[in-house]
Amino acid sequence: MFRVISLLFVSVCIVFALPAEQEKESLYNSLDTTDEQTKHTLKQMVKSSYNIQAHKTNYFLPLSYNYSGEYQDTNGHSAKTTEVEFQFSLKYNIGADLFGLKEIYSVAYTQKSFWQLYASSAYFRETNYNPEFFITFPMALDIDRFGLKAIKLSFAHQSNGRGSDEERSWNYLSSSFIFQYGYLFTELKLWTSWKSALKYNPDLLDYLGYGSIKFIVPYKKHLLSFKTNTKGTIESNYSYPISSRKDLFLYVKVFSGYGESLIDYDNYINKVGIGFSISR
Repeated sequence: MFRVISLLFVSVCIVFALPAEQEKESLYNSLDTTDEQTKHTLKQMVKSSYNIQAHKTNYFLPLSYNYSGEYQDTNGHSAKTTEVEFQFSLKYNIGADLFGLKEIYSVAYTQKSFWQLYASSAYFRETNYNPEFFITFPMALDIDRFGLKAIKLSFAHQSNGRGSDEERSWNYLSSSFIFQYGYLFTELKLWTSWKSALKYNPDLLDYLGYGSIKFIVPYKKHLLSFKTNTKGTIESNYSYPISSRKDLFLYVKVFSGYGESLIDYDNYINKVGIGFSISR
């Protein structure tokens, strides 16, 4: 019963975590303001207008089912095939156009957790942490070639925050090229690491590969994506609005391959999950 209540509580918190924009606007407009500086401060306070945005998809999957593949035991726990998976991801734009190229400088943080809510002790099987710094270069119309819309250069760290034999981490550089052809968006991403950063998992790239290609199709209210890497791992996601709100969506995720989590990067996992997201 406690686990059911916990699940409902987390679901409600996520659904109502972000007030609708019109509600924040209404609250702000109801306030008495005097000088312009005070007005600006109130706007920041009420509307939380601090340039923090969603980065990767923010989702919560109450049912995430591993139908083929083995999880590594954690501190003597044997993981169940059904768990809760969730991710939150935020970015902050720290500057722009320093070299006159319309480039945007950003920092981001992504955290993905795998919660064994349906196990007797309801422990967290794994959590991966991913801070990142990146620069995005939008392509001007006069140099737009082959549908290329943007180039992104990134430096990032990923870790599971553990120590000793269960530590998994790496530092990597990546470059992404984003193209558009009508309804179809394509992201080609390449990455590399340095061996000193693979101390605890020296064969990590043998399973994650060195690049991926992702196809994204936004059509009317539907959003479908499909990604595969150089090692054949596949991930597909689908989202669709489930209410009149602008920040709540049905979310379905399918995964097949290596690297589902850092602790199990070398285990081949087949998994499907369903829940909702608050960003796309």
